[in-house]
Amino acid sequence: MKNLIRRKSVIIPSLVVLTLLWLWLVQYAFSWSLFWNDLYSQTLAWEAVPFDKTHQYNIERFDRELAVTRLDEAQVQMNWKRAWKYRPMIEKKLSAAWVPLDIFYLAIAESSLRETAVSSAWAAGIWQFMPETAKTYGLRVDSYIDERYDVEKETDAAIQYLKKAYDKFWNWTLAMAAFNRWVNGIANDMNSQYQSSYYDLWLNNETARYIFRILAIKEVYKNPSAYFDTSKWGGQYSNPDTVEVTVPQTDNLAVWAAWNGYTYAEIRYLNPWIKKNALPEWSWKIKVYKR
Repeated sequence: MKNLIRRKSVIIPSLVVLTLLWLWLVQYAFSWSLFWNDLYSQTLAWEAVPFDKTHQYNIERFDRELAVTRLDEAQVQMNWKRAWKYRPMIEKKLSAAWVPLDIFYLAIAESSLRETAVSSAWAAGIWQFMPETAKTYGLRVDSYIDERYDVEKETDAAIQYLKKAYDKFWNWTLAMAAFNRWVNGIANDMNSQYQSSYYDLWLNNETARYIFRILAIKEVYKNPSAYFDTSKWGGQYSNPDTVEVTVPQTDNLAVWAAWNGYTYAEIRYLNPWIKKNALPEWSWKIKVYKR
């Protein structure tokens, strides 16, 4: 009798432990299945990303960009911290133009939301417009003024470009790819390969990775705590309170600033589209700190 009691005292706890372990494994497997299905059920700019059996290579393409993005936590953190400075304005303009809000992640891919970013090819601003393209879309670019550094004006230009590309392809994924490859480049690839989907085109390495890079940025941005310990990131940046003042033509902006109670540093920092210590003939609206 005593031996039976001893056996039961060992078997019952063991069964309880095994049952709990089994339940945990089932729950873990279920949650991982949900995560996997969610991770590979992506949409970008209102359009589904194919991960079916004829597009299985997309899984590796997406995983590669996700891994590369996760490797640079410092950059992801800075993107996240800067986002609040620009996202409300960008999304407001995108919504007004009936353009998908996911286009915001394209700006992150282009410049990491650095309004003064300049590439080796002289593309500039958060949307990285080339000088001639910027002029085509109504931005002033000369030795005094470079409106590619005016975030709002360059955002308007980017929306114009993307809508024009969409009117050509009737597909936002292709329009986004054209932001990297140019409209004619994408159109030529489509014509020569007899394909109508970005995901069925053989493209140069940069453009082939471009959409998946944006997709990875979107995934990490929307779920940062799933990939990083965001408790150490601190808060997001915000824009300072500013007002606009009118400045006439001046040959010495620093002198004008001092005479009017401002600093030259604040004028250049708040108005990065000004390239020199001077403004040409015009009545200029510039931002200054709200006193």
